[in-house]
Amino acid sequence: MASAHARAGAFALIVASVAGIAWTVLELVQPSLGFEDTDSPAVTLKFLASHADVWVNASLVLLLLAGSLLVATFAVSDVLAQRSSRLTMRSISAAGAFAAACFFMFGTLRASAHPLLYIEGLDRAWGESAFLVIQMVGIHGFAQAGILAFCLWAVGVSAAGLRSGALPRAVCLLGVIPAIRVVLLVLGPTGAIEMLPDGLWVVAMIAIPGTFLWSLILGLVLIRRSFGAGQVRTDEVIA
Repeated sequence: MASAHARAGAFALIVASVAGIAWTVLELVQPSLGFEDTDSPAVTLKFLASHADVWVNASLVLLLLAGSLLVATFAVSDVLAQRSSRLTMRSISAAGAFAAACFFMFGTLRASAHPLLYIEGLDRAWGESAFLVIQMVGIHGFAQAGILAFCLWAVGVSAAGLRSGALPRAVCLLGVIPAIRVVLLVLGPTGAIEMLPDGLWVVAMIAIPGTFLWSLILGLVLIRRSFGAGQVRTDEVIA
């Protein structure tokens, strides 16, 4: 039963990782089609008039990401709880659960493509104003908060797994990827990032799919471990 529970959690983490990667790809569709200024109401409304399905699909994968990440958060906590303190695991799990909530809220906003176009049809200025609200609350609010919380969760899992030995060292060391995103996001508002080399924003952007790749690797490791544990118990029963 325990191995089945661990396997379900590992599978949920894999699903969350794939959904996260799919979401990052969908966010690149608009600029790739020639609508580069994604913060412009006029440009994005024109994009949605022909490609509203991109936002709809992004909404679906974000909701899938949120649900599966919530399950995976508690499953990973169970794996680490045997060798980590309860307070540590509760703190790490809180970051993962908060990330899931933010992704869920952003997913509901991404489902607003058709209502947004309807409002624009009533009044162009209303449509542009509605888009700006969605952009600020969504991309610069829930999405940024979700990414930051997800990276904090990944860093916490990596640190706890490395310290306790509950996770492979190589997987834990890859936690430097989300750590880069966390550091750059923290330095941004302080102005200290201006003292660092130019082009670091590219590294910060790459760290987003990089963190989802890290979680995918972790999920594959955990699901392989769950099958191995189940095989050991089966051998013990037969013996």
